[in-house]
Amino acid sequence: MIKDEIYIRPVNHADAELILDWENNEENWSVSENDSPYSIGDIIVLIGELKNVLKAKQARWMICLTENGKPIGNVDLTEINFNDHCCSIGILIANRVNRRKGYALKALQLIESEALRLNLRKMRCTVHSDNRSSVDLFLKKDYIKIGIENPSSSEEDDYIEIIIFEKCLKK
Repeated sequence: MIKDEIYIRPVNHADAELILDWENNEENWSVSENDSPYSIGDIIVLIGELKNVLKAKQARWMICLTENGKPIGNVDLTEINFNDHCCSIGILIANRVNRRKGYALKALQLIESEALRLNLRKMRCTVHSDNRSSVDLFLKKDYIKIGIENPSSSEEDDYIEIIIFEKCLKK
């Protein structure tokens, strides 16, 4: 699926090393659920599991630049509940040089189409309140703030609120 400067494609085994680098980059841990490194074996198993979305209850796509096909990040649907037609979403633009260029916004548009294709109608995400770029991204795409989770502890022992956003998709 292509949208302007980027497109998304399913993850494949050739992406394993790149995904491992992104997942093990501690800079990204502050905005994800990750708190320990993965092995290449972990990533290969994950990629294999992603081939069956119904069983894995998750799906992941690489975000690639249209001009050269270079992967710059990924977007995930996790916690997929096909009975309730809902899921959680996560987006990563891996390298700072590619951030703040509108790629995440375009990837979000594309992943919403994929969610509808999977018959998912409600998407939810959690964002640390100090991650202004992500907060602004989801507000711009008409996600509604539905709550605050218990604050999480940062490295400096400050507590950061976690905002819960939700959007009902329309066919």
